[in-house]
Amino acid sequence: MNSYYSNLIEGHDTHPIDIEKALKSNFSKNLKSRSLQIEAKAHINVSKSISEKVSSTKLNPYSSSFLKDIHKEFYAHFPTKFMAAKSINGKDTPVIPGEIRTCEVQVGKHIAPAAKEVEHFLNRFETFYNPDAVVNRNDKIKRIISIAASHQRLTWIHPFIDGNGRVVRLFSDACFQLENLNGSGLWSLSRGLSRNEFLYKEKLVNADLKKWNNYDGRGNLSNKELINFCSFFLNTAIDQVKFMTKVLDIDNMINRIYSYVDLMVSKKLLKTETRYILETVFLKDKISKKDVERITDKSDKTAKAMAASLMKLNLLTVDPKNHLSPYKVNYPISSSPILFSGLYPKDKEIDMLMRISN
Repeated sequence: MNSYYSNLIEGHDTHPIDIEKALKSNFSKNLKSRSLQIEAKAHINVSKSISEKVSSTKLNPYSSSFLKDIHKEFYAHFPTKFMAAKSINGKDTPVIPGEIRTCEVQVGKHIAPAAKEVEHFLNRFETFYNPDAVVNRNDKIKRIISIAASHQRLTWIHPFIDGNGRVVRLFSDACFQLENLNGSGLWSLSRGLSRNEFLYKEKLVNADLKKWNNYDGRGNLSNKELINFCSFFLNTAIDQVKFMTKVLDIDNMINRIYSYVDLMVSKKLLKTETRYILETVFLKDKISKKDVERITDKSDKTAKAMAASLMKLNLLTVDPKNHLSPYKVNYPISSSPILFSGLYPKDKEIDMLMRISN
């Protein structure tokens, strides 16, 4: 979901099912569709890599080395033919993974800082927002506000010739994770920003404006507009946390599981009793094979057949190397329109429902 919306903000609309296929290295023969799949898979792989780094090491996501690593890892997945961008004079310029731009760029009305000054701005960025700095270390509220402010300021610096938007959003995800605010990935900032894309881009641009007067901050840029952006950004994050809390509410989730099973029963793909298997595995994460027989109150043979039907629909998973391994919860993307209603735009959910129905 995070990959889908982050790339959608860049104007790249990749069907969620195509993203799922990409994760299984099932790429389209169509060049455009294939490139979108590669982009989505790259985003997911880098996101996983960032999570591992934040969890296992003490890092400063505001450091230029971390930002360069994100960019390098993202573009490492791309074929060379996809790695070119336009400079301010309209010339095709190669994208070098992890390298700061050496040419001038303009995005819309925003003319990014001169290439020769980028390293200077990044050094200042790292020093100012460093969570371990004395002025930040003991003030969590300040560090949270800094996630919003740094998102805008890094976008303004525009350190790379291409890929800045995705790098900035991945960077912000890392910052939330560092503060233990990402809910183990259960909510997506990019979803909220994409659903309010016009406002998001408008407020980013407004915060690029020069200060209105001597009372509008100490720097060259408008402090008032930066505050407006921060308010929008943090309220968007709160809204997404509330949305996912509602989606994952136990009663709502169980009702959706029942609705999903009812649909599958009408298509003769599942038995009614499988609802109890999915309900239990949702609540417990995993159940033994013997539990399936007890939960459904069916014979061993019938219980195994029900579990097999759920595995065929990718709703359960087991360790293929261990025949005694328990069944674990698994939700394929095709089930999201019912089980996690609202994760994706309505047109995508309707299309996924049509595919289920067929």
